[in-house]
Amino acid sequence: MGGSDSFPVGVIGAGGSGILAATALRAKGVPFEVLEARDGVGGTWHYGEGSAAYDSLVMNTTRLATSPKVMRIPGAPWRYATRPQMHRYMERLVEREGLREEIRLNWPVERASFGEDGWTLGSGSEDRRYRAIVCALGTNGQPRFAPVEGSFAGEQLHSAEYRNPERFAGRDVLVVGLGTSGCEVAGELVGHARSVHVAVRSPLWLMTRRLGGIPIDWIDNEFFSRVLPWSLRRRILQGLCELTTGSLRRHGVPRPTRRCGEDIIGISDTFPAAVKRGRMTFHGGLARAEGNRVHFLDGSEAEIEAIVHATGFEPPTGFLPPPARPDRYGLFRRVLHVGVPGLYFVGLFEAHRALLGIAESQANWAAGVLAGEISLPAPAEREAQARAEGERTLRDFGERHPFFLDWARYKGKLRREGRVGRAA
Repeated sequence: MGGSDSFPVGVIGAGGSGILAATALRAKGVPFEVLEARDGVGGTWHYGEGSAAYDSLVMNTTRLATSPKVMRIPGAPWRYATRPQMHRYMERLVEREGLREEIRLNWPVERASFGEDGWTLGSGSEDRRYRAIVCALGTNGQPRFAPVEGSFAGEQLHSAEYRNPERFAGRDVLVVGLGTSGCEVAGELVGHARSVHVAVRSPLWLMTRRLGGIPIDWIDNEFFSRVLPWSLRRRILQGLCELTTGSLRRHGVPRPTRRCGEDIIGISDTFPAAVKRGRMTFHGGLARAEGNRVHFLDGSEAEIEAIVHATGFEPPTGFLPPPARPDRYGLFRRVLHVGVPGLYFVGLFEAHRALLGIAESQANWAAGVLAGEISLPAPAEREAQARAEGERTLRDFGERHPFFLDWARYKGKLRREGRVGRAA
């Protein structure tokens, strides 16, 4: 890019992926600057406005499985870190790696453009120049709401706005969606709300965090996930789901309709206990609302005062120009954009595993490329491999989640390419 080499690399986001990207760039001696929209680091773990974390949030994976190699999460490795503990961990990592001075807070990236001289990012009236950018915002961008036909007279909010059950005490509450957030919110509302209803259009597979006291992520570990083919691991995951939550179907929880593994598996400990106490009513998808009367696709109806939409997010890539927005087939190694120069993504993926360790592998790979330590194939070959990787994810994980990864083999490939200095 000619003179653009004099500019630093811009890292967008100071959550877990952004902190790991900055750590990797610092280790490789690549100048960088981190741009963070909020007033502190830690991403969703930084509690307050802009965070999707509720008060009681804990990790779905143990400290051992969650910890990146650069620094272990303190505490017993078989336990699950809480929201405040994860935020303190992020702060400590920033301090230990000496990243604080390179982080520009309260700088939301509102626009981006690229050319022969690199990238220009803008916020308000200010523009900043970079030789390349690393988009480290994960997959959780704009909250997605389920459509409600008609006119609903009560309160509606997304699970990203949910904090605790106290505000719903004595009210009739509907939770839309039954992934991890939907399960945790619904389970927590029982005992506070007058009634808890759950609307499920596409039932997901569910499991608890442990099986017989053993963390499930210690059973589905990296060695077995690297050695065993996904077709067999899919059956193992389905068996774990059946063992831990299959009995909930006797209490009204709908049976999944897609293959296990094609969606993120919902993980909750509070939800199964609440369901077994008979404290929830399950419905089909939303049909329409008339005042406080909500009708469902299975023909049932209920009086509802508040709706919590646990229905996921759109990817946080709207600030990018249209040609730069990623899709299933446009990322080489699921990191480097094949159609736009100097654009990397760290954390833009989903996996049946803790995300930080995978994001760390992506960060190390991207830093190796930016430092000139990993050579890349020709552009045409990158495009062909990116398309093949996209086709593989479509075959293995279905069409609903374009950024899903076969995480253990993927991490192994990135590590090997880092060692040999070549992405073949």
